[in-house]
Amino acid sequence: MLFKFYLLSLAFALLTAGLFVFGGQSAGLARDYGPLPVGRGVSVPPHTEAEDAPAWLALICALIADGTLFTSLLFGTFYLWIAAPNWTAAIRPEPNLMLAVGTLLALLLAAAAARESLRAVTAGGRAGGWIGLAVLALLAAIAAAVGQIAEVVPHPREHALGATAAALIFYVALHAGIGLLFLISNSLRLGAGFISTRRVLDMRLTRLWLDYTLVTGVIAMGLVLALPALVTMLGGRP
Repeated sequence: MLFKFYLLSLAFALLTAGLFVFGGQSAGLARDYGPLPVGRGVSVPPHTEAEDAPAWLALICALIADGTLFTSLLFGTFYLWIAAPNWTAAIRPEPNLMLAVGTLLALLLAAAAARESLRAVTAGGRAGGWIGLAVLALLAAIAAAVGQIAEVVPHPREHALGATAAALIFYVALHAGIGLLFLISNSLRLGAGFISTRRVLDMRLTRLWLDYTLVTGVIAMGLVLALPALVTMLGGRP
């Protein structure tokens, strides 16, 4: 990104995320064990059946770090709003309300479908339909986000106003793309027998990721839609 190879950076970012998600395709246990004796009359479930498994805690820590980066992005937007020159002279931004709302509705549908897929597996049912619905919803969210980036005014290379809007939307699209990788992994591991009514850690991780993506998406899209008002506020200052 330092050398402005943005498309190449995106490709490697998705590749890295894919390696993390698919690197553990054969990890875990292919059958249920239930509580196992560990001595002194104590029995505990294997980590694949435990709620506070290492992978669960690892994703929470990763999202905390990710949230810090997102907060920095928000801070940068407000800092540039205050410090960047010629904001009042820039072309007034006109974010596409329909695409922004469409992105959020698609993310909401994906998060809801992920929850239903988890509920279906826990109940001993089939989750393929819900996973497919979540995949379609994320594809729609990504398409809507890309459409917004294409319509950003002023152009991201011409002014900080457009650059901040594009960065916020891109953040949402990137996380939706990673959510797709989670869902594909869920489908593969369901077929391989690594997920059952007891072993639903994969589904819980996907639900957590998509919930985070939805929350940050609401904040990011809200700020993008608020940019015209921010420019107006600057214009009213002495």
